[in-house]
Amino acid sequence: MSQPNDQIAGWDSVIAGLRESGALRQDAALPEHDDALPWSVMILQTIAAWIAAGLLVAAVVVPAFIASNESAWIVCGVLLIAVATAVMRLKRQSFFLPQMAVPVAIAGAVLVGAGLKPDSWELPAFVLALILFVLSGHRLLRFIAAGVMLAVLWYWMTPWLGRFDVSRQELAAWNWQLAPLRNLLFSLALWWLWAHPLKLFGLGPAVWQPVRHALLWFWLGAQLWQTTVWHVLIRVTINTDQWLAPNGLWLAYRLLDLLPLLLVVFITLRRNPGLAARVWPLAVLLPLCVLSPALATAALVLWIGLAEGRSYLTALGIAAALAGFGAFYYYLNCPLLYKGLLLMASGIVLLLVWLFMSRRAA
Repeated sequence: MSQPNDQIAGWDSVIAGLRESGALRQDAALPEHDDALPWSVMILQTIAAWIAAGLLVAAVVVPAFIASNESAWIVCGVLLIAVATAVMRLKRQSFFLPQMAVPVAIAGAVLVGAGLKPDSWELPAFVLALILFVLSGHRLLRFIAAGVMLAVLWYWMTPWLGRFDVSRQELAAWNWQLAPLRNLLFSLALWWLWAHPLKLFGLGPAVWQPVRHALLWFWLGAQLWQTTVWHVLIRVTINTDQWLAPNGLWLAYRLLDLLPLLLVVFITLRRNPGLAARVWPLAVLLPLCVLSPALATAALVLWIGLAEGRSYLTALGIAAALAGFGAFYYYLNCPLLYKGLLLMASGIVLLLVWLFMSRRAA
């Protein structure tokens, strides 16, 4: 009779015993072992990690600022970045420590930037974000760094923002010169990163995955912000000459924003001609996309989600479309009666499209 063994059997020995006893077939496929934490645990650990990082950063930053020495700020910032990078590189199996290193690295970059005291913030912010992106392998930090770099690029391509006190006419002239090109580049980059394999320039998903997520969220946010700004170009006046100039410019600007969407739809339908019969009734929604910068971008995201089978993009595109139309409706500088008529017309158009597509499906 075998002696009892108090040691806990390993997973392999348990499986071998089950197979020997016949309880498990010899050719049975075992489930893959998943070390991923539940999402609720990940959220709690992330919150705890950022709180702990805040206390650690405060212990370093407060004495440095009390000293009022820019060189000390730079040294402390470099040390924080170095420590955070080492933790993210060496502790990949842990979840808590790399999450804690993210705010530490960000604080280090802020300290270095404050110590340099640059004349303008854009170039140091871009360089420091690029350094964090290259040094770290953490997806969240790369997402944040990519968002900062995209924001700086957008700022560079928006020359009137926060730097000049110009009249509306000068603002419109600059808008014609650079903003359409900027919007075209950002929208086409968004489509390319989400519709093509992430193997650009020999770099894999570890690099481009956070970039495309950062571009998605930043560009939708920027377009929603523009919706709250460019509504001032729409003015309803009795004089036709006073109405035509600003509103004609606004309409031309919105039509230019539709170019990426139309190009992407054309490319998709060219690859899959049979899809045209199903989606062509949706063309009636294009006038709605003219109303707001956010609507055109939201429609682009929605189309990419439907064409690529990505429910994440589809849901985000729908949410952005609702937010864009709501922001346009709220900030529209028109009497409430005109707003109501616009809302009623939009509802009628959507209802007719739904009825038409329902009859075709039946």
